[in-house]
Amino acid sequence: MKKIAALVTVVVLLLSLTLIYGKSYSFRHQDQGINNAGSSPAETAGPETRPVSSITRETATITPALATTTGNPAKIIYQNKVVALIYHHIDNQEIPGLVISPQRFRHHLDMLRAQGYRAINLEELRSFLKGEPIPDNAVLITFDDGYESVYRYALPELREKQMPAVSFAIVGYAGQKLGRLQHYDWQEAREMAAAGFITQSHTYNMHSYGLLANGRQGPILSGPLKDQSAEDFMNMVYQDLARSREEIEAHLQQPVYALALPYGAAGPLAIQAAARAGFQLIFTTQAGAITRKSNPLSLPRINAGSPAVSPSELDIIIRKAAGVETTVLTRSQAQTKISGKKANKKI
Repeated sequence: MKKIAALVTVVVLLLSLTLIYGKSYSFRHQDQGINNAGSSPAETAGPETRPVSSITRETATITPALATTTGNPAKIIYQNKVVALIYHHIDNQEIPGLVISPQRFRHHLDMLRAQGYRAINLEELRSFLKGEPIPDNAVLITFDDGYESVYRYALPELREKQMPAVSFAIVGYAGQKLGRLQHYDWQEAREMAAAGFITQSHTYNMHSYGLLANGRQGPILSGPLKDQSAEDFMNMVYQDLARSREEIEAHLQQPVYALALPYGAAGPLAIQAAARAGFQLIFTTQAGAITRKSNPLSLPRINAGSPAVSPSELDIIIRKAAGVETTVLTRSQAQTKISGKKANKKI
């Protein structure tokens, strides 16, 4: 029974990979909602996993070219931009595309500090989009779905390093265990918020697939659904999103104005309903950096929560998202380049 339960969990974790990033994600890393409610029939083969010992060795490695700038917080990599990072679930057993180990997450944060990135909070981002200044090399750390694992593993690391973050929780799942995946409860959310790790909305209970009006299965927010009018669809979305705001604000006594779209997808009617429900910032899974010219209702994010992303790889991905040229030389390439310059001087 344990083997069957484990297999079911793995399949659930992989179901919606293809739709989310097949078209929009250019960095070859995949993201996914890891919920159990109505997912896309994408993959059936179980993912490969690797032992934690090998993960630790890999994530501790920074390429020589990147290591040269370690410990230089004054370095300017980019300005007037914010790169938002997506994480989901943290577990000692990594799963490709979705689940990273506590060690990997810790090494990601260590890299961000060492390379001079500045983790900002959600209010700083909102102010930036209204014309206020933003720190150089700004990143926004976000988590989707609201798993208890982020309370257990991410919170201590963020608190120790004094880094803020945002958790986009499926509000209707708060405190529940679905399959083998536990979602954090409101008491845990309050402890997180006190440390600057705030909770915002990932819908109340619309993180699922449905039969759309075009006859295809897709994320509900991409609707209307089959045999549903546009008005009924917008009312359905509005009620769900308004409820998610009300629940979070009632439990945490904090403003809720940001929404992460399930599967990164929504149609224009859902976006209108979200704005009417009071959401000022809406996050997608489109790759790129946030600038003052970005549409607040369609903000890009990049996936960092994959076992394929080592600390040095994350540095490169952030730079690419920000439009920064990244030429990373291996030690042998660097030596060859130096030797070539010396040889040219002799000629």
